[in-house]
Amino acid sequence: MVFFPKLYDSGKITQIAGAASITFLKGSAVVDDGAGFLTNAASGTAVDIHFVTVEAVVTSATAGDLVEVLRTWGAIFDADTDADPARTDVGTEADLATVATINPDASTNDLFYIESIQGALADRLVRGFFLAGVPNS
Repeated sequence: MVFFPKLYDSGKITQIAGAASITFLKGSAVVDDGAGFLTNAASGTAVDIHFVTVEAVVTSATAGDLVEVLRTWGAIFDADTDADPARTDVGTEADLATVATINPDASTNDLFYIESIQGALADRLVRGFFLAGVPNS
Protein backbone atom coordinates (compact mmCIF):
# COMPACT_ATOMS: atom_id res chain seq x y z
CA MET A 1 0.00 0.00 0.00
CA VAL A 2 1.79 3.07 -1.26
CA PHE A 3 1.58 6.20 -3.33
CA PHE A 4 3.57 5.32 -6.44
CA PRO A 5 4.61 8.16 -8.78
CA LYS A 6 3.67 7.55 -12.41
CA LEU A 7 4.19 10.86 -14.26
CA TYR A 8 5.89 14.23 -13.83
CA ASP A 9 8.13 13.25 -10.90
CA SER A 10 11.44 14.18 -12.51
CA GLY A 11 13.54 16.65 -10.52
CA LYS A 12 11.22 16.68 -7.53
CA ILE A 13 13.25 14.58 -5.08
CA THR A 14 14.75 16.33 -2.08
CA GLN A 15 15.84 15.57 1.49
CA ILE A 16 14.08 16.97 4.54
CA ALA A 17 14.78 16.41 8.23
CA GLY A 18 12.52 13.88 9.93
CA ALA A 19 11.12 13.92 13.44
CA ALA A 20 12.66 11.67 16.09
CA SER A 21 11.94 7.93 16.20
CA ILE A 22 9.63 7.77 13.17
CA THR A 23 9.32 4.78 10.84
CA PHE A 24 8.83 6.04 7.31
CA LEU A 25 7.75 3.50 4.70
CA LYS A 26 8.51 3.99 1.02
CA GLY A 27 5.55 5.62 -0.73
CA SER A 28 3.97 7.14 2.39
CA ALA A 29 2.41 10.59 2.64
CA VAL A 30 4.25 12.84 5.08
CA VAL A 31 3.55 16.24 6.64
CA ASP A 32 5.33 18.81 8.79
CA ASP A 33 5.01 18.03 12.51
CA GLY A 34 4.66 21.70 13.47
CA ALA A 35 8.27 21.88 14.63
CA GLY A 36 9.86 21.84 11.17
CA PHE A 37 10.34 18.07 10.89
CA LEU A 38 8.57 15.47 8.76
CA THR A 39 6.21 12.92 10.26
CA ASN A 40 3.73 10.45 8.81
CA ALA A 41 0.39 11.85 7.67
CA ALA A 42 -2.69 10.42 9.32
CA SER A 43 -6.28 9.72 8.50
CA GLY A 44 -8.38 12.80 9.05
CA THR A 45 -5.56 15.24 8.39
CA ALA A 46 -6.67 18.52 6.86
CA VAL A 47 -3.13 19.49 5.84
CA ASP A 48 -1.95 19.53 2.22
CA ILE A 49 0.29 16.58 1.33
CA HIS A 50 3.40 18.18 -0.14
CA PHE A 51 5.71 15.15 0.07
CA VAL A 52 5.73 11.36 -0.35
CA THR A 53 8.68 9.28 0.85
CA VAL A 54 10.87 7.59 -1.74
CA GLU A 55 12.74 5.39 0.74
CA ALA A 56 12.06 3.42 3.89
CA VAL A 57 13.91 4.81 6.89
CA VAL A 58 13.66 4.82 10.68
CA THR A 59 14.88 8.06 12.21
CA SER A 60 17.03 8.07 15.32
CA ALA A 61 15.96 9.25 18.77
CA THR A 62 17.21 12.70 17.87
CA ALA A 63 15.22 14.68 15.30
CA GLY A 64 17.02 15.73 12.15
CA ASP A 65 17.83 12.58 10.20
CA LEU A 66 17.33 13.31 6.51
CA VAL A 67 14.45 11.60 4.71
CA GLU A 68 14.38 11.41 0.91
CA VAL A 69 11.02 12.61 -0.37
CA LEU A 70 9.26 13.45 -3.61
CA ARG A 71 7.43 16.77 -3.96
CA THR A 72 3.84 16.01 -4.90
CA TRP A 73 3.17 19.24 -6.79
CA GLY A 74 2.32 18.38 -10.38
CA ALA A 75 3.09 14.64 -9.99
CA ILE A 76 0.58 11.93 -10.85
CA PHE A 77 0.33 8.93 -8.48
CA ASP A 78 -1.19 5.49 -8.45
CA ALA A 79 -2.75 5.19 -5.01
CA ASP A 80 -4.08 2.23 -3.09
CA THR A 81 -7.56 2.59 -1.63
CA ASP A 82 -8.92 1.19 1.63
CA ALA A 83 -11.96 -0.31 -0.12
CA ASP A 84 -13.04 -1.11 -3.65
CA PRO A 85 -13.56 2.19 -5.48
CA ALA A 86 -16.69 2.81 -7.52
CA ARG A 87 -16.76 4.22 -11.04
CA THR A 88 -18.62 7.19 -9.56
CA ASP A 89 -15.48 8.02 -7.52
CA VAL A 90 -13.73 9.14 -10.72
CA GLY A 91 -13.68 12.93 -10.82
CA THR A 92 -14.08 13.29 -7.06
CA GLU A 93 -11.80 14.32 -4.22
CA ALA A 94 -10.91 11.93 -1.41
CA ASP A 95 -9.34 11.86 2.05
CA LEU A 96 -6.47 9.81 3.42
CA ALA A 97 -7.44 6.49 4.98
CA THR A 98 -3.91 5.79 6.24
CA VAL A 99 -0.41 7.09 5.65
CA ALA A 100 -0.35 5.13 2.37
CA THR A 101 -3.96 4.75 1.21
CA ILE A 102 -6.90 6.95 0.33
CA ASN A 103 -10.55 6.57 1.24
CA PRO A 104 -12.51 7.15 -1.97
CA ASP A 105 -15.75 7.41 0.03
CA ALA A 106 -14.57 10.22 2.33
CA SER A 107 -14.62 13.82 1.19
CA THR A 108 -14.14 15.96 4.27
CA ASN A 109 -10.56 17.12 3.67
CA ASP A 110 -10.36 16.59 -0.11
CA LEU A 111 -6.64 15.80 -0.31
CA PHE A 112 -6.47 13.61 -3.43
CA TYR A 113 -8.23 13.97 -6.79
CA ILE A 114 -9.21 10.65 -8.41
CA GLU A 115 -8.84 10.94 -12.16
CA SER A 116 -9.18 7.24 -13.07
CA ILE A 117 -9.40 3.70 -11.75
CA GLN A 118 -6.52 1.39 -12.61
CA GLY A 119 -7.51 -2.20 -13.37
CA ALA A 120 -10.51 -3.95 -11.83
CA LEU A 121 -12.40 -2.34 -8.96
CA ALA A 122 -11.21 -5.16 -6.68
CA ASP A 123 -7.59 -4.12 -7.39
CA ARG A 124 -8.25 -1.07 -5.20
CA LEU A 125 -5.97 1.16 -7.25
CA VAL A 126 -6.72 4.65 -8.52
CA ARG A 127 -4.67 7.27 -10.36
CA GLY A 128 -4.71 10.95 -9.50
CA PHE A 129 -2.91 13.77 -7.76
CA PHE A 130 -2.64 15.54 -4.45
CA LEU A 131 -4.49 18.82 -4.25
CA ALA A 132 -2.90 22.05 -3.07
CA GLY A 133 -4.74 24.67 -1.12
CA VAL A 134 -7.16 22.25 0.49
CA PRO A 135 -10.10 24.34 1.74
CA ASN A 136 -9.94 22.91 5.26
CA SER A 137 -6.18 23.23 5.74
